[in-house]
Formats: sequence, structure tokens, C-alpha cells
Amino acid sequence: MTFIEVLGPVVSAKVMSNVFEVVAYDGTRIRLTEAQWLHMVFFHPEVEREQEKMKEVLRSPEVVVQGATVDTRVCYKFYPSTPVASKYLAVVIKVLNGEGFIITGYFTERVRRGKALWRKARS
Repeated sequence: MTFIEVLGPVVSAKVMSNVFEVVAYDGTRIRLTEAQWLHMVFFHPEVEREQEKMKEVLRSPEVVVQGATVDTRVCYKFYPSTPVASKYLAVVIKVLNGEGFIITGYFTERVRRGKALWRKARS
């Protein structure tokens, strides 16, 4: 059974509601919809209690890398303590016509290779 088969009625009913909205590091407004949140915690249950960290990653990432397509970006921030040990929290966003939304988020051991679009200034 797929995610859509399991949660289809829930996703359909909540498709337009937002879990949160935040202004990202570059001034872009990024939203997380209920549908994407359900998708994310279905496939990455370790992020279920990490919404505040996700907002922090978007506001103040350590690095932002080009995603799989030109309109996607992956924002990373390292956390020494997570539900799955010391890892980066990666938040994948898509920006279209100046509006952004979260596609997914997950913990990972490293920043993926790719074109760095933005780096936090070293202090």
C-alpha cells in the first residue's frame, strides 16, 4: 500500500492548510503544507518532532546546495544531537515565482555534492 492509498483522504482534506510558514535566509517565504508534512513524517518519521529545527535550518542554514532541478534547493545545518545521532538536517525546498514550499526534510551524515548556492559566513 502506498502513502497516497493510506493517507489519501486525509491529504485531500488538508491540502491547502499550512503547518508553518517562515522567512528563509534569503528573504523568501517558505511554507510547509499539511500534505507535505504527512508525506515527510511517513517516509522520515525521525523528523516528526523537529519542526522548530526545520524552521531554524531555513532561517540560518550553514550551506545551501542546488537540488535535483534548477528550482530546488537543499538547506543544511549540523546538529550535534538529533533523534538519530549527530547529523545534518536537510530541508529540500522548491521556489516558483518567488514562492517557496518544503518538499521534504531528513537527517543525513553529509552535505550532498553539488553547486553551493549559499554559505554561512565564518565568524
